[in-house]
Amino acid sequence: MYSTTVSVARAQEYDAALLRENIALHFEHLGGVSRFVKPGTRVLLKVNLLMARKPDAATTTHPALVEALAKTLVEAGAAVTIADSPGGLYTEAALRKIYRVTGMEQAAANAGARLNFDTGADFKRHEEGKLCRNFHFIQPYFDADLVISVCKLKTHAMTTYTGAVKNMFGLVPGLEKPEFHFRFPERKNYCDMLVDLCDAARPALAFMDAVVAMEGDGPSGGTPRGVGLTLASESPFALDLAAAAVVGLGPDQVPTLERAAQRGFAPADAGELTILGEPISSVRVEGFQLPKSHDDITRFGRLPKFLNEPLRRYGAPRPVISRAVCIGCGACAESCPAKTIAIREKKAFINYKNCIRCFCCQEMCPVRAIAIKKRKLFAL
Repeated sequence: MYSTTVSVARAQEYDAALLRENIALHFEHLGGVSRFVKPGTRVLLKVNLLMARKPDAATTTHPALVEALAKTLVEAGAAVTIADSPGGLYTEAALRKIYRVTGMEQAAANAGARLNFDTGADFKRHEEGKLCRNFHFIQPYFDADLVISVCKLKTHAMTTYTGAVKNMFGLVPGLEKPEFHFRFPERKNYCDMLVDLCDAARPALAFMDAVVAMEGDGPSGGTPRGVGLTLASESPFALDLAAAAVVGLGPDQVPTLERAAQRGFAPADAGELTILGEPISSVRVEGFQLPKSHDDITRFGRLPKFLNEPLRRYGAPRPVISRAVCIGCGACAESCPAKTIAIREKKAFINYKNCIRCFCCQEMCPVRAIAIKKRKLFAL
């Protein structure tokens, strides 16, 4: 069984002293650092480093929180490694750039932690998986005695919300991630897979950077939004349930939480959580903007299925490329599971006939040239 306890603390800015206080408070609420770490414990901080974006873009876990957590663990005698398999190629050169731009290089140096450059991977068997029982995880996962998910509160074009659970998807090496999108193009099945993966990875702790979150068309094309919190839990599922409630989302809107509740990994309502620190009712954020892709076509719900399905698919939000902004870098084509994007005359083109609307292209575009849009008829 997973814990239902979540620690919530206020943090209006990325102040180093305040974040250290928050980390100390979270550990106090969860039983103390020594409950999890002994001298010599090898700890993996699995951060969210989607792409090479500066911290103030709110795309990646903020280095100030990672540094504060890493320092606390190092002082307790742990050997800390910071790692992720970002979107795109999983190579040492790609990692070095991302660590530098996201601020992780400096955070590791300041905290006495190390950065992972091992691009190897191995298989993880998960007999209890519902849809998936075999996963390929990056090597630092297997080298660690303790795994901690250090995530960012963001919206997500396919899953509506992303936090501690989906952060573990970054254990899958590089361009193997789009393969899962292709295997599970339907949102609910994809989220079932994410629950399998997170349950297989079993992080011992999860910390969340919700000081500045991302709203709108996340996880990379949205807008920074101050939430002013850090959260922690022994359960990534409980943590996500609490954080989603803070921004006005329930399990019925977040398939990973819906699936987790059905399996008994988390309560069906945030009111069933044990909140230590700030009550959710006192820190709720009003008007948090969801991705355009969250707006399902429901106006045809009473029509026969043979009419409903074609209309729903025709009217569903889709990725649209701005030719004026596109630089023809090919990141979208590289990340497209259905291989439906081509670069022609230094611009990207989408063949919508084969598009599975996973929005990987929008997620990985470095210049935000891809927007999520509805056809005019359905945008009314």
